[in-house]
Amino acid sequence: MKLEELIQKRFVSTAALAERLTTYNGVPAVFSPEAPGDEQDGWGGETQYPMVTYNYDLQANEERNSAGSLSVSIFCQNTTDVFPEDIAPIVKECLRDVILLPEGGTPYCFTWARTDAFTMGEDAGKAGVVIGCEVRFDILEYPSMETSDPDPVMAVDKYIKELYPKCLVMGYDRMEEITEASADQPVVYCRLISSEKQEETNTVAWMDGRIAVHVLCPESTVRLKMAADIANHLSLDGEVIMLDYSPMFIKRLQVNYKSDYLKEGQVFITGHYGLLRYKAKPHVLMAAHGNYS
Repeated sequence: MKLEELIQKRFVSTAALAERLTTYNGVPAVFSPEAPGDEQDGWGGETQYPMVTYNYDLQANEERNSAGSLSVSIFCQNTTDVFPEDIAPIVKECLRDVILLPEGGTPYCFTWARTDAFTMGEDAGKAGVVIGCEVRFDILEYPSMETSDPDPVMAVDKYIKELYPKCLVMGYDRMEEITEASADQPVVYCRLISSEKQEETNTVAWMDGRIAVHVLCPESTVRLKMAADIANHLSLDGEVIMLDYSPMFIKRLQVNYKSDYLKEGQVFITGHYGLLRYKAKPHVLMAAHGNYS
C-alpha cells in the first residue's frame, strides 16, 4: 500500500475514532484530500459530520528535522454531541508510536506538532455552523542504515536483538505495513550519525562511528529502563562483535533520557572499529606433481 492508503487504513481501523464519525458508503468518513460533496448518494441522506480529512507533504524540513508534514482536519457541527476537541486526542493517539511501511518505501513515524481550532462561517453561535480543528504532525523517516561490511549499525542491531529477543529492530526484523510499538514489543531503530577515520596502519584503517539508538514505546518508564539497560550492557561488555567477527570497541557512551526519542534517540554510541586493507588470501598449491602410473 501507499503511505496515503496506510494512513486511511489506520484511521478507519481505529474503533475509538470510527465510532465517533459518520459514514460514507458504510465506511467511516475519512477522506484525502477532500470529502465528497453533500449531494453524493454515499451519505445516504445523513449528515456529513463528524468527518476527517487529511493531506500530507513529503518535503523535508531541516529546521524541524522532519521528512514532511501531515495535516488532519476534523469537521463537526455545533448541533451534535461530538466536538472536535473530543476527536483530536484520539487522532493523536491513533498515530502515536505507529510505524507505517509503504510498499517499496521506507518506514515512517509521526510526531504531533500542533492543534489549531477553526470555524467555517461568520456567526459561530448560529446553529448548524461547522466547527473543527486541524491537527498537524511531523513525518519522520527511518531509512535503512545498512552500509558496508563491517557494518557498525547492523552489529548494534544484532546486539540489541540478542539482548531483547521480543523487541522489533527496524532494519533487522521483518516489518509489517502497520506496526504499533507497545510495552510488550518496543521498537528499536539504530542510525549512523557520523563516521570519521582516527588512525591508520599498514593493515588497518581505524574508524570512529557515532550511532544513535531510538527506543520507541508509548510508556516512558519502559523506554527509560530499556535505554538504561542497553547502555549498562554496552558499558560492561566494552565491545560489540561485528558481522565479520571483528570487535567494535565502545569508545564513548552517552544516554540522554530527556531527548526526543523519535527525532534524536536516547543512547549514543561511539564505536571504534577497523577496516582491513587486505583480505586474507587462500593457500595456493605450489609445485604440484601428478603421477598417473
